[in-house]
Amino acid sequence: MGMRITLGELIHKLANDHEDRPAITMAETGETLSYRQFDNFINQIAHGFLTLEHASSRYVGIMHENALSYLAMTYALKKIDRVEVSINRAFRGPALQRMINLTECRVLMTSEAHFDALAEIVDELPHLRTLILTSGHARAATLFPRLERLDFEEMLSEDRSHIVSSAKDTDLAAIMFTSGTTGVSKGCMLSHRYAVRTAENMIEPFRLTSEDVNYTPYPLSHIGPAYYDILPSFMVGGRAVLRDHFSLSNFWHEVTHHGVTWFMCLGSVQQLLYSAPPTGLDRKHRVTRIWSTPAPVSGEDFNARFGVHVMPGGGYGSTDAGWVVVPQWDHPGGKVLPHFDIAIVDENDDPVPPGQKGELVIRPKEPGVMADGYFGMPEKTLETRRNLWFHTGDIGWIDEEGLFYFTCRMAERIRVRGEMVSGFEVEEGALSHPDIEDAAAIGVPAAMGEEDIRLFVTLKRGSGLDADAIREHCRRKMAKFMVPAVVTVLDEMPRTTTGKPEKGKLAEMPV
Repeated sequence: MGMRITLGELIHKLANDHEDRPAITMAETGETLSYRQFDNFINQIAHGFLTLEHASSRYVGIMHENALSYLAMTYALKKIDRVEVSINRAFRGPALQRMINLTECRVLMTSEAHFDALAEIVDELPHLRTLILTSGHARAATLFPRLERLDFEEMLSEDRSHIVSSAKDTDLAAIMFTSGTTGVSKGCMLSHRYAVRTAENMIEPFRLTSEDVNYTPYPLSHIGPAYYDILPSFMVGGRAVLRDHFSLSNFWHEVTHHGVTWFMCLGSVQQLLYSAPPTGLDRKHRVTRIWSTPAPVSGEDFNARFGVHVMPGGGYGSTDAGWVVVPQWDHPGGKVLPHFDIAIVDENDDPVPPGQKGELVIRPKEPGVMADGYFGMPEKTLETRRNLWFHTGDIGWIDEEGLFYFTCRMAERIRVRGEMVSGFEVEEGALSHPDIEDAAAIGVPAAMGEEDIRLFVTLKRGSGLDADAIREHCRRKMAKFMVPAVVTVLDEMPRTTTGKPEKGKLAEMPV
């Protein structure tokens, strides 16, 4: 059933196996660490952390831009049996406050880039005691006088020896947040085995070898870059190239320069690459395969222009469910991994025949391969795990051979530039304005094959608030990708019989 090992032990094993082979590179600077150097760096962080006043804190937050220090911190925590709480760096306001408070984090690693967002809510973070800072020390003293402030570099220990973890591979390793199927973002509890299974099951379908180089420009607070990109690269002795964010103007230059051979391509990224004017780099790279989800550009057209192989559809995974169905090299149907059962059910949870669409439900055949529920939200955990199945809120079908095909989402989630946005949190941010009476957010088709957010609001009597002012308020209160593209002010909100905004009617309204 695959490797049974904790993440800290895995990294140490890989350092012994691959020693001086390059492991991880920062795309922007070219800074590269070998497997041995990366493990040594991790050990320095781990030993240094254990000397801190609040070293006993079980849950440690990270809100940071992509960096080698961020990646190394995630593995250092695994070696000392602490739980990484990955905070999406784009969040602001109530959603950010909730993420940090949920696990009662006393220690948070961050940088100056995130001070403004933290300063807005620091008085509402009663458990936070210590900031580990990679930059902005002087400014932090002014903004966060009540908090202990530690320099990341000064925290590093001289001790580079490996720390043997007492954890089991089914123990909790990380909490990563997802919009899930309903309501607020939920903290998915992910075990060491969850991460290892996800990564090792990337290797065969993507035909990965030690000669491969992966490229990931997506935030490390997501499972994609952490477990779908970087960790499988490590497991075959290959190299991963990490970038802080996707840049269209730099993409082909960087993948060519770093010798990239494969990458995961979000739907909007595929569209951006295809829509850009042709350059001399279109076929000078070493990229041989990508997987795009969704795929707004046909694989045939994309392959013809860039000389790559786009793997056709087929895969399915989520933070909640894990990596359940893997894509095939040249077939649109996905293969269900052996440690999962899946079924397609109707509204009564009864299985439907092959070829008929319904909700995808999943259950594991071994412990730890799915998220172990939502941290601090037992009622939400039970809500999605009923009748012995995890209910994904996604629609698909299975053919006669047992291959899976994804169709669409049934849940109220909005996919914006690769981010799964909770409509509830958009509404919550808008409603923090004193003039807004009610708010409802829906997804509308966007140019890149994904969605934009359209926000409907009603105003309190006498308010002169207009759409531009509402969008500006949203920019201050929420992540950039959550800011609605369109704001519509209504005289009256259409409602269901239970008093909720009737989003079906809102979706029919002209812009």
